[in-house]
Amino acid sequence: MKPAFTPRRETSLSLVELMVALAIGLLLTMSVGTILSGSMQIFRVQGESARIQESGRFLMDTLGRQITQAGYAAISTDYTDPKLAFAGTPISGEDGLVATRTDERKNGSDYLAVSFDASTDCQGNAVAGGTARNEFYLNTREELVCASNGGAAEMLADGVESFQVLYGIDSDGDYTIDRYKAQPVYNADPLLNEWKQVRTVRVCAVVRAFSPGTSPAAQTYQDCSGATVTAPDTRLRRVLGATYQLRNRGI
Repeated sequence: MKPAFTPRRETSLSLVELMVALAIGLLLTMSVGTILSGSMQIFRVQGESARIQESGRFLMDTLGRQITQAGYAAISTDYTDPKLAFAGTPISGEDGLVATRTDERKNGSDYLAVSFDASTDCQGNAVAGGTARNEFYLNTREELVCASNGGAAEMLADGVESFQVLYGIDSDGDYTIDRYKAQPVYNADPLLNEWKQVRTVRVCAVVRAFSPGTSPAAQTYQDCSGATVTAPDTRLRRVLGATYQLRNRGI
């Protein structure tokens, strides 16, 4: 009598089949890892690029609002008020590290100060006497900061490598810029004082990413002076620049 059930022999994978399965698994793992790594790199680059654009836009908008107000005088409607013009210094600055806040500033970056009648300063604080004097410079931590009336500085943007300022001078009074200078000359004679002839201000900043590897190679770009330079690392960089009019000087 035949048994009702005949057991089958168990078989296993051959060595060749095992090697093929391992190779396929390894290939799939490497493919998924490559896709994941590429996606993370794209996400990191896009995030850094967005941060640079956002910081740069905020920085340029803030500087633009401040510079265009330079020399604004709050003339009262009260006929007994003798004030007819702005009494302070609308705009001043230093090319590179000269004298003002030398212990705080990054060497080689410029200093800009604008003054105008206002109730608040660049930090949103109330100002005494109704006149704000706001200072802008790059500190040693590569932060573009604003300080008011000699007080403590507050960060506007970080990751800023360079901050450069040029002043457009109208030397003949025809309301056309004759030249741009990094350091206008002060003279006691108002007719020879180049600071009195400044009609526009051109600002430039180089903003970089925090993380290396956000650029596929060392980036080559034109800096604020127009020179072609190669970055010392693989951080992404953007050069931002704009020119603003001093509206209260009639240009």
